[in-house]
Amino acid sequence: MIIKNVTVIDGTGSAPRPGTDVTIADGHFTDLRPTTAPAPGSHADDQVLDGRGGYLVPGLWESHTHLTGHAMAVPETERVAHLRGQLDDYLKAGITSVCDLGGSVAYGRQAREAVRPGTAATLFYAGPCFTGPEGWPLQIHGDRTMALETGSAEDARRTVRELLGQVDFVKCIFDGKDGERLPLAALEVIVAEAHAVGKNVLAHVATGTDVRDAIRAGVDCIEHSFVPQDAADLAEAERIAALMAEAGTLFCPTVVTWEQLGHNGDRAHLDRLVADRVITAEEAAEIAARPAYGKPFPHHPADESRIRFDYAMRALPLFRDAGVKLVAGSDIALTMPTPTSALLRELQLFAQAGLDSSEIIAAATSRAAEKIGKHDTVGTVTVGAVADAVLLDADPLTDIAHLIDPQHHRAVISAGLLAHH
Repeated sequence: MIIKNVTVIDGTGSAPRPGTDVTIADGHFTDLRPTTAPAPGSHADDQVLDGRGGYLVPGLWESHTHLTGHAMAVPETERVAHLRGQLDDYLKAGITSVCDLGGSVAYGRQAREAVRPGTAATLFYAGPCFTGPEGWPLQIHGDRTMALETGSAEDARRTVRELLGQVDFVKCIFDGKDGERLPLAALEVIVAEAHAVGKNVLAHVATGTDVRDAIRAGVDCIEHSFVPQDAADLAEAERIAALMAEAGTLFCPTVVTWEQLGHNGDRAHLDRLVADRVITAEEAAEIAARPAYGKPFPHHPADESRIRFDYAMRALPLFRDAGVKLVAGSDIALTMPTPTSALLRELQLFAQAGLDSSEIIAAATSRAAEKIGKHDTVGTVTVGAVADAVLLDADPLTDIAHLIDPQHHRAVISAGLLAHH
């Protein structure tokens, strides 16, 4: 396949490359060169896409969700088909890679094996997350296939060694609430064991103390913005941003999680989503009719979630200015029509917080791949990378809506195959 005369936005933050021919072979980008130069090894029977007036960006990533966990509510015989359908929905929205941060290894593996290249988003998974004894999320569902209770460094070493050969990365619940946090010594062992075999560790946090301890333990990415000690004072965010930047720790704030949990039951919030063109009026009515709409969510009170959301939105520019690599992930779709729309709302919130489009594209592509240690093979439009991409009909650097609105998608390419056109 050759995409001719397109502007390439490669996902690394580099300047756009207008007038470029992009060659794809064997599922990878094999050449990028000016349109005036002949592509090496091209053939008359190559599939050609006319990229004139278009913009080629890497396929988007959902870097924090729980597909396999939510699938447990589906009848057992339907779970793999359900997961396959979800991955297809992601691909239709231009989301070519999905990271599952806590669930069944067996269903993660079966879902991935059920997908033929180019037909659905690629799934990467952590399997069960590590948590403290009776820690989150066991209080909500108690399913031991989704979480590994770990009370000591010795437990952690034994269990993580058993898990590492089955998963793409590791997720730890390092949540300081009610004394349920995974022991710090256990987290340190998990990080050391995972890094020894080249796999990354992600840490769910609640407080600033959790963040600081997790950074010192060497985790690769912090999941979720934290509960501030003083919601009016951004000094805590500045200090944590400096620590993250120095350590090279990535940050996936999932601000859309706190927006949803903080405004669950608030019809004015649904009206704002309609005004922001995230959902339709019909979808707002469907969401409001859901049994869980307006009901308290375990572990995350609405008032605390609103604080986390407001603080994160004000603090995001501080993290950017400090040099922290921000990553896009949504976690839940409690007040969204679909999981795909939650991720697209996260990108919109990044823009509302003041991040520019180049930063947002990197957060949803190359940095998401970096978060799970895959940045050398996928997440960019560069020679040698897996050919996942979205061809847009308008410049996403001038308006992020051109990226998140599927109406602007001319084509979606997955593993070098034209998935949607």
